[in-house]
Amino acid sequence: MPVRTMDDVRKERESQGAGGGGIGTTPTPNPWAGGPQAPPRPSVGQYTTAGGYTPIPDQQTMGGVGAGDVYIDACGETVPVSSLSPWQLPMALCCPCCIGDPCSENRRNWYVQQLQTFIGIISVLQVAVFCVELMLGGWGGLLEVPSPVLAAMGGKVAPLIAAGEYWRLLTPIMLHAGFVHLAVNIFTQCMFGIQLEREWGWIQISVIYIVAGFYGNVLSVLFSPQALSIGCSGAVFGLFGAQVAYILGMWRQLGDLQRKMLLLSLGVSFLFIMLFSFSAGVDMVAHLGGFIAGNVCGLGFFSHLWPEGGFWNLYGKYIAFGMTGVTSVFAVIYMWHNAELGYEP
Repeated sequence: MPVRTMDDVRKERESQGAGGGGIGTTPTPNPWAGGPQAPPRPSVGQYTTAGGYTPIPDQQTMGGVGAGDVYIDACGETVPVSSLSPWQLPMALCCPCCIGDPCSENRRNWYVQQLQTFIGIISVLQVAVFCVELMLGGWGGLLEVPSPVLAAMGGKVAPLIAAGEYWRLLTPIMLHAGFVHLAVNIFTQCMFGIQLEREWGWIQISVIYIVAGFYGNVLSVLFSPQALSIGCSGAVFGLFGAQVAYILGMWRQLGDLQRKMLLLSLGVSFLFIMLFSFSAGVDMVAHLGGFIAGNVCGLGFFSHLWPEGGFWNLYGKYIAFGMTGVTSVFAVIYMWHNAELGYEP
C-alpha cells in the first residue's frame, strides 16, 4: 500500500495549479508547551507522533487530507494515519524511517538536523567513547569490552563510588560493553528521544536524560553493588517514564483516535524495552531507577498540563524536583565510606 505524505499532497496541488496555499506557512506553535505565544489548546487532538503532539504546518489548507485526521511525523515525512495499512501502523511507531522512501530529500535533511539535537550529539559522543574503548581493549571489544577497561574509563564500581568517586554515577552513561549493546541503546534513544526533544525542547530532554541516568546508577549502587554497570539504558528508561507522565497530563485534551495511537505507541515501546531488559547481563535495577526518575521529572516539567488551579498544577513541579534533589543528597551521604558497598579504608 503506497504511503501518501503531506509532501505528496502539496506537490499534487501545485501541479494542478491550485497554488501553494500552505507554502511558507509558519509552523503551528505547540499549544501543550505553554507560554505567551501558545495558542488555545484544541478540544480534540489532531496530531500525534510516537511521543505525543506534533505541529503540522498548513494542514488546514491542504486538499486531499481531512483537517481532523491524525498524522504521524515519520522521520521528516508527515504521514496521515488513514494512508497506512494495518501492518504499516506499528512499523510507523517503532521504525518510522521505514515508511516510504528512507532517503527522500526531506529525510536526508531531517537526518542532518537530528545530529544537531542533544540526543544526536550525545549519541555521537557515545560512539566516539566506544572507539576509545576499542583502542584500549582491542578489537575483541566489538563483542565484549574487557571489564578492566570499563572500570578504568568510569564504569559503576560501588567501592570506588563509596570512596568518593561520585563522578562514576554519571560516566557509565557514556560507556558500552560491546557493539551490540551500543547499537541497541543508540537506536532506542534516537527512536524515542529525538522526537521527544523536538516536542519538549533540548533543556527538558537533557535534564530528564541526565537525571534518569544518574538515578539509575544510584539504585544500582544501592541494590546491586557487586556489579560493574555501564550503559545509557537507565537514561533511556527515563525518557520512557517522562513520556508516560506527558501523556497522563495531556490525556483529557486528546481525541479517541489520538488516545488509541498513543496507547499503541506506549505498548510497542513497553514490549521493546522489556524484551531488552530481561536479556542476560542487563542491570534491571538501573532501568527501574531511570524510569522512576524520568517519570518524576516528567510530572514536574508537565505539571502545567494538569487541570488549571488543581493541586498538581500549582505545586507539582516543586514537589517533583524537591523530591529529586533531596533523595539525591541523601543517597550521596549514605554512600560515603559505606562498608556495605565494599568500601575499605
